[in-house]
Amino acid sequence: MQPRRGSPKYGLASNHEPDLRKILLLTLGWVLTILGALITPMPIPIPLIGLLPLTAGLAILINNSRTMRRAIQRIRHRVRWLSYMLEHFAHRLPKKIAQTLHRSHPAPLVRKERIATRPPGDAES
Repeated sequence: MQPRRGSPKYGLASNHEPDLRKILLLTLGWVLTILGALITPMPIPIPLIGLLPLTAGLAILINNSRTMRRAIQRIRHRVRWLSYMLEHFAHRLPKKIAQTLHRSHPAPLVRKERIATRPPGDAES
């Protein structure tokens, strides 16, 4: 009996194979983000219409890309007023959007910074 393709005996783990759905979602997220960034400053009749594809693309990327989630966390850590404003309105938004905002919260960066500045030998209680 031959080992299955995703089994450890075969030599390839199933989580290393690229998932077509994830690739399509990442592509869609990047296309929407770039499109929104290009459309937002344009002088078109509807002001700031580019914010819709920009935020939709960022939401898709936050949910599917660890790198983008960490980049948004860094931005929210540096621009505190934006982070506070997003958290203030998160409870008024639909649950799925509020969860996406929570996933990009900069708390892990604050914790990492606090641990890095702790004097050596100081144990966490």
